[in-house]
Amino acid sequence: MDQTVPDRRPKVAAPGHSPRNLSNRSWLSGMVLTALLQGLIALSIRSVSSDLTFVLLGSVGLVVGAFHYLFPGSQFFTLALANSIGVYACVFVFFLESNFHSIPSALQGIAFVLPLAGFLGGAWWRAAAIRSIVMSRRLRDGGHFDRVMLWMAPVWGIGALTFLVPGHDFTTEGLSALFLLSMTAIALIVTFVARDIAIFLLDAGILFEGFFQQAARLVLPAFAFLTFYSLCIILFGALYTIMDRFMVEPNFVIDGVRRDLTFPEGLYFSLVTFATVGYGDIHPVTGPVRLICGIEIIMGVLLLLFGFSAIIGHAKPGDRRDHNDPL
Repeated sequence: MDQTVPDRRPKVAAPGHSPRNLSNRSWLSGMVLTALLQGLIALSIRSVSSDLTFVLLGSVGLVVGAFHYLFPGSQFFTLALANSIGVYACVFVFFLESNFHSIPSALQGIAFVLPLAGFLGGAWWRAAAIRSIVMSRRLRDGGHFDRVMLWMAPVWGIGALTFLVPGHDFTTEGLSALFLLSMTAIALIVTFVARDIAIFLLDAGILFEGFFQQAARLVLPAFAFLTFYSLCIILFGALYTIMDRFMVEPNFVIDGVRRDLTFPEGLYFSLVTFATVGYGDIHPVTGPVRLICGIEIIMGVLLLLFGFSAIIGHAKPGDRRDHNDPL
């Protein structure tokens, strides 16, 4: 009696879906998002100081380049570092505008660079330990969280104390000296805790990598969901417009005026209704249209629930079967 021998040959990954290709695409997406974020931050802080904009962009390039040269390893580690510098720039500008808005531009740039220089100095000082951290490419347990809070507490404490400055009549020179002293203290703290900051950035980089790899798997189902979502919006938008054309009186009040709805306005109203936003600049005043609006709201909520559930389910590797398998 013939027996079917099971095929034990290893399955070959589909072209373009290998872990290496997925990781490269994820890193490219992360790099584009990081560059976009840095550009937006640079344009935003330009209103505070145009010189600080160039200092930010130059600091990101120098610090990230130096770390990538000293500690070659996880590409997402450098992305996490670049994004962290952007976050630091936002916090720096917040305290600058709140408490030290009269500081000269040159001093602003020097003060901004001080903690970054301290971080680079501490990283060079603890190079061996940080290199082993970067090359390990694994998440640490929650035990180092206390150390993260330990070095963050004095940094935020110094920042909180600066809010006492506006209540005193400081000269520009005195204010500049106090500002420089505060940033120097922060730079010294950062220098001594560079290793803990590197662990924090590595964990963030690994999480970024996993996030972008998962997001890459969501592109196709998300596109399908948005396509169906758009079709529903167009369907109801056209229905509102048609009803206004064939009914005796206008069905909507638009900016306080009761008149016929144009098709772009119908699409806009359909979008805010489907998303359950309801700004109120356009609202229905007749019974039939209100009934259809209620149906659209219910459909929108159900579509969001089932759509997100389907997208998340598609992102789980265990839930997807090989299309070549009959079962």
